[in-house]
Amino acid sequence: MKSSIYSGLFLLFVFIYSCGGNNSEDAAGMPDENALLIAQLQQKVQLNPDSLGTRYQLMNALAQGGKYQEALLQNDTLMAEDTDNAALWYRRGDILLQTGDSVNGIHALERVVDVAPAFAEPQLQLAAIYAGRSDTNAVAIANRIIAMSQEARTTSQAYFIKGLYYSNINEADKALAQFDECLKTDYTFLDAYIEKGLLLYDKQKYTEALSVFERAIQVSNTFAEAYFHAGRCEEAMGNTEKAASYYKKAVGLNRSLSAAEDALKRTGG
Repeated sequence: MKSSIYSGLFLLFVFIYSCGGNNSEDAAGMPDENALLIAQLQQKVQLNPDSLGTRYQLMNALAQGGKYQEALLQNDTLMAEDTDNAALWYRRGDILLQTGDSVNGIHALERVVDVAPAFAEPQLQLAAIYAGRSDTNAVAIANRIIAMSQEARTTSQAYFIKGLYYSNINEADKALAQFDECLKTDYTFLDAYIEKGLLLYDKQKYTEALSVFERAIQVSNTFAEAYFHAGRCEEAMGNTEKAASYYKKAVGLNRSLSAAEDALKRTGG
């Protein structure tokens, strides 16, 4: 049972937008606050169409509101002035991926790499996409990032992506080695603990897997997923009471973790 927040591989690394504001929505389905922001920015762009900063803000607001085609039109206008702008290509790729257009989204990210080879974030996203497709380009890009990176978090992300790639092609030992490198670089990388522990669990190394999940709990004692998987290890070893205790903790931390609720009922907790 392999599951993690990275399963969709639309990474944590780049351009995470939240709508915010209140819960009321206009007819288009956008929060009122964002719709108002779009209207204000559209008016500003009409008054000053040469303001690249305002147009960039409008593009982002439109994308945040789910108006992807309109956001791409703003991106087109911006790129007409600067066809080699890495930030614009990066943003374009992100928007295209949100629309489900992976072909053009990947092309845009590849263009970023061409014009700004030291720009790590789009390379991480591109490598993650390739990892999800079991494409060896994931390893090549991750290795390039590791060689050039001077930031521990960036390096650990690259190792993590390599681990995902090897996991996806069922080379568990190589995947475990990459997750170890990830955690050696950044011991707070919680999802690396999960992926490592799941691989050990799948190999029926329940004691070792349990140790990994317990380490994740030591790093973050509110990490519900780690408690859940620790419970699975205990249950697999026949320790029903200990398993129920872990499941109960997981449910208390995250009520939406339905698998933990089911497991808690199963173990009589």
